[in-house]
Amino acid sequence: MSDQAPLPFRKLPAARGLAWVSGSWGLVKRQPLRLLLISLFFQFLLSFSQSGPLGLVVILCLPVLSAGILHAFFLVERGEKPMLGVLFMPFTAKSSVGPLLLLGGVAMALALLIVTLTLAGQVVQIDPDIIVRIEQGDIEAIQLIDPKILESAVMAMALGAAISGCITYFSVPLIWFRKHRMGSALMTGLKAMGRNWKPLLVIGLFLGILAVPIVLLFGSFYLSAMSEGTASSLLALLLLVVGPMFQLLLFGTQYLAFRDIFGLDEASAESVKEVKDQLVA
Repeated sequence: MSDQAPLPFRKLPAARGLAWVSGSWGLVKRQPLRLLLISLFFQFLLSFSQSGPLGLVVILCLPVLSAGILHAFFLVERGEKPMLGVLFMPFTAKSSVGPLLLLGGVAMALALLIVTLTLAGQVVQIDPDIIVRIEQGDIEAIQLIDPKILESAVMAMALGAAISGCITYFSVPLIWFRKHRMGSALMTGLKAMGRNWKPLLVIGLFLGILAVPIVLLFGSFYLSAMSEGTASSLLALLLLVVGPMFQLLLFGTQYLAFRDIFGLDEASAESVKEVKDQLVA
């Protein structure tokens, strides 16, 4: 498909959002262990996002890795068993990896700009010694920062993540499954989100409610580690499973929303053939 060709998409009712959530869980149940392994490895890679220059590379590659997880759901829906290597498949697709990396750069730059503008003038109030301690991995140093600055930082990062998520939500599958370039995928994806804001809002509200106990669980784990120096093994195990499973639910709804709004059949067959041919070569 030409990058300039208009791509029609459907406008769906609000109730469709719940169908995407339930459908996502249905896909996860088909291959829970394989998908969980892929999600755990994705989380492992995300853990390097705080590692200076390496972290920037990881963030830049997030759309590429996200395309890999979406491809895993594509395979599961068609009765196949995705291997761990599916996470890295998009890196082998010459027509897609460039636009996906460019999209990652745009999302990262936008998020950094939002955080910078939100925290302008506040960061300079933090003692440089505290910043050095935090960079060295001293978690307790965070408690020395003014709570108002921490609150602003959390809000800024959440806003940056939300906006980045919006511009990549449909852009990633458009680039991966439909072979669009970054600019076309971005514009088309945002238009589709605008037309389908009702079912997407339903997804956001429902998953937001589901996320509350996970956030509370993470908070308990964090407070336990901060106060006692150790954390419950049971809590750690729960987070190890619940977090990646919730992440899979998010990606599953993203995949199903894209499939219903844009369709997948012909474009997906072409994508699968290209990837398999490159892997064999």
